[in-house]
Amino acid sequence: NLFTYDNNSDSGDQARWVHIVEGGDSGWRCGYQYGTLMHTPAVPQGNRGPWNTEQIWHVPGPNSQPPAYVVPALKNFGNGPSGITAYPGVGLSERYKNHFFACDFTANPGGSKIWSLALKPKGASYEVVDLHPFVQNMVPTDCEFGPDGAFYWLDWTGGWNKPAKGRIFRAADPTAMKDPAIPEAQKLLADGLEKKSIEELSKLLGHVHRNVRYEAQYELAARAKTDHKTVAFAMASAASNKKADTIRRLHAIWALGQIEGGGKHSTLLQQSAKGLLKDVDVEIRSQTAKILGGYIGAWGTLRTALSTETDLRVKAQLVGSLGKLKPEESAEPSAEAPTNASTLRARVLPALEILKENADGDAYLRHAAVMSLVDATTNANELVELVRKDKAFDDSPAVRLGVVLALRRMKSATLAEFTTDADAKVAAEVARAIHDENLMEAMPALAALADKPNQPDVVSLRALSANFKLGAKANAERVAKFAARTNEADYARVVALKLLSEWSKPSRRDPITGLTMNLPERPATIASEALKPVVAGIFNGSDAVRKEAVQVVSKLDMKEVGALMATIVTDAKQPAAMRVESLFALESLKAKELTETVKIALASTEPKLRAAGRVVTAKANPEAAGRELPLLLKDESATVIEKQMALGVLGGLKESKEVDAALDAWMDQLIAGTVPAELKLDVLDAASVRSTIKDLKLHAPLREKVATYDKQVRAKAGLNLTIRNSETLAGGDADRGRDLFLNNSAVYCQRCHKLDGQGGEVGPVMNGIAKDKTREYLLESIVNPNGQIAQGFQSVILNLLDGKTVSGVLRSKDKKTYLLVTPENKVLNILAEDVESEKPDKSAMPEDLYKKLSKRELRDIVEFLVSMKEPLKK
Repeated sequence: NLFTYDNNSDSGDQARWVHIVEGGDSGWRCGYQYGTLMHTPAVPQGNRGPWNTEQIWHVPGPNSQPPAYVVPALKNFGNGPSGITAYPGVGLSERYKNHFFACDFTANPGGSKIWSLALKPKGASYEVVDLHPFVQNMVPTDCEFGPDGAFYWLDWTGGWNKPAKGRIFRAADPTAMKDPAIPEAQKLLADGLEKKSIEELSKLLGHVHRNVRYEAQYELAARAKTDHKTVAFAMASAASNKKADTIRRLHAIWALGQIEGGGKHSTLLQQSAKGLLKDVDVEIRSQTAKILGGYIGAWGTLRTALSTETDLRVKAQLVGSLGKLKPEESAEPSAEAPTNASTLRARVLPALEILKENADGDAYLRHAAVMSLVDATTNANELVELVRKDKAFDDSPAVRLGVVLALRRMKSATLAEFTTDADAKVAAEVARAIHDENLMEAMPALAALADKPNQPDVVSLRALSANFKLGAKANAERVAKFAARTNEADYARVVALKLLSEWSKPSRRDPITGLTMNLPERPATIASEALKPVVAGIFNGSDAVRKEAVQVVSKLDMKEVGALMATIVTDAKQPAAMRVESLFALESLKAKELTETVKIALASTEPKLRAAGRVVTAKANPEAAGRELPLLLKDESATVIEKQMALGVLGGLKESKEVDAALDAWMDQLIAGTVPAELKLDVLDAASVRSTIKDLKLHAPLREKVATYDKQVRAKAGLNLTIRNSETLAGGDADRGRDLFLNNSAVYCQRCHKLDGQGGEVGPVMNGIAKDKTREYLLESIVNPNGQIAQGFQSVILNLLDGKTVSGVLRSKDKKTYLLVTPENKVLNILAEDVESEKPDKSAMPEDLYKKLSKRELRDIVEFLVSMKEPLKK
């Protein structure tokens, strides 16, 4: 059995312990990390497509069910998997027999550790037991046991930060190291086993050191090339020796599999198999069943064993091996072997029976049966026809699910027959299979499901995407009707509208999986014509739906909706952002209603709408804008948002002495420190943009003054990043900042901070964060997270009198007790009298986070944080 410790990006901030089985798929697709359209409000941890939305990384339980095509993880723990090894059997205490060791690298000693764990059989797989930290308060990147029995690990000391040095540590149990098997193993491994006799090698299969056992096994397999009969007989005898240790017998079985495998008509293993498959030891039965999958003539033996086997893990191995064989290959057909061995039914019957009996109870047994179906089936249509004709199988959702999963692996268009399956789980897997495997022949059947209202997200979102991939007129009409249905979820309607906006020039990324795709360009009129009959309906819904509707009609150049846009602009009850978007849409469409609507916007009492009106006017008449906007900037009655938009327009206007003179004067004020805080960034941006426009003749030294200001700020700030970014302290848009906080994948704020009850707990809760904090403090918390760490979130490292070191977030401290919370959310109460020394640890927040944001985005996030003055009401 093989296992891995992996971190397939954003697994709820946890890595996964995965049992690797033949043909297993643990679910991760690289495209998920780039963000997809599959994201619902129910997912608090950002957009990672189906990975989070469909709980792919979850361990099965009462409240979570990963998709059925996934072989689920056994447990989620830790954050940064970087190295894994297994105990070889010597060097540590008896507790660590059959244990694994896994490095958890988080780049800082407070959160990094090496875990130790064991596995206990459960169903057709295992469960994790005795999970505990083995090494803490270092930065381990890999670990391994040496030939001397000692445990070694690499410590990267400072993690990503300088001085980029590391250390190698060695640990061993003094008592365990006295075991004479250790020097014996060292010598055997150093000298090699080439000169050992077959009898000696056979005995070494049971050596306490795992590496010695494997060396002996592989040496025997190599020796069999020249002395096959002797070696095979020795291995068959060792495997059948019930008085020997299980481990020696297992290595003998594996060696015999190496020696006699490869599709040969077996001899000694075949003769031993019936007895081994009845052995009282589950491991012996399991591994024998696995090895026999490569043997001609093993059908009858395996089929008989399956009929009486009760252990699920052995059943999984038996049914998996049966799929690899043909019934007619049986040398000794049992009474229970199929009479008509040449039929497909005979080959797939064991797997179908297992699926029905399992009733979808054990995911690993289901997977083994599915793989057996895949191996045994040569014609997917015949498999489906066989199941449909057998009522006992066709009436079983578990059997139909297994068949669907097998068809997915075969990439068969026959999946289309199951799109309307009565069982929701089966229907969901059909949608996943057809869409995610890009089975274009079956895609029309999936696309048709978009006509059916109120489908589960797993089906409806993929049905929309299927229509997008097909791209025909009827497909666009189907998506448009979906977008106009008010009984569909708002987020699904938004997805439909986004797909229509991209209809003519499809993105290179699959809307669901995020993987690359190559769809041809289509006529833009397909989407616009599809929307015309339902255009009123797409504006009936939440702000998010209407905002997307505005954008799509603008992008599709649907001038006929001008009257509808104008109505939104002039309706004072509509949100300001919606009115602004609609005005810009009218401008983009060059709609006939624009002139009158702009007049209304300019006279509005809403500052954002007035400012938008000025922008539209300026674009229509740049020369007039060059004269009027500088005057607006001097108008004390004009609002901040109007001046910000005016500066934005001025920066991009054509050659103009008036514009250059105005911006030159504003740069003088910026250098003198007299520009209002809310306009600093806008003045700097306008001058910077204007001074970099290619072939634009300037009538003022804007480039020089931008450089002067930058030099001045650098001289004043030194290494102070808060001063270096002082233009972002005021003037941002809180709504845009909130959107960045929730949805910007580059910074991914909600992974560590809770907002409105959703998110991580590594950092402070956002609700109420600004109750007693200044703008400067909030900006510094982003650009220099180690400058002032929020009270209750300081990380400390405590060196204890007994030589141990503990670390975590310091929640409280008094004369008697330290209260720490570890990265695993464990609360530690440590007596002050037990602490020898204390030193601060770095903030958990990345130091370079601000570099992933533009200054405008940084300003918007600061404004959002400033708006968070009220704690979340319970």
